[in-house]
Amino acid sequence: MYLTDRWSHLNKLEKKYLKEAMKAYDRIIESKDDILKIANRYQLNFEDIERAKQYAFGKGVLQNQFIPDLRMAQSWERMTLGEEIDSDEVLLKHEILESDLVMNQGLNQLDAHKIAQNEYPWSIIITKGDKQK
Repeated sequence: MYLTDRWSHLNKLEKKYLKEAMKAYDRIIESKDDILKIANRYQLNFEDIERAKQYAFGKGVLQNQFIPDLRMAQSWERMTLGEEIDSDEVLLKHEILESDLVMNQGLNQLDAHKIAQNEYPWSIIITKGDKQK
């Protein structure tokens, strides 16, 4: 899959408006050392991080017609650099759980998201503000 294929579900205006987020997603997918860095930093399974990355930023984008979210990309990039803030780990665990429910357990994306959001409410946390670690 070419990187641009991920965005075929977006219209022209969305592609223009979301260009910065799309570029950030491309950087994440092209990154080779992020998974190991994040897995080591949080003491989590490499395969879980890899699955979550592909689900949130790679193949899962087109399959689930995700709209690129710059805040998610910034969170991933902070975790890779070791500059994470409190909500970043919540996002990571949310995406690990949601990707497991969809990819390994066959749940539909909407139901999986609701379960993950209940357990790891990243989008609620970021709307309330965040604290630097």
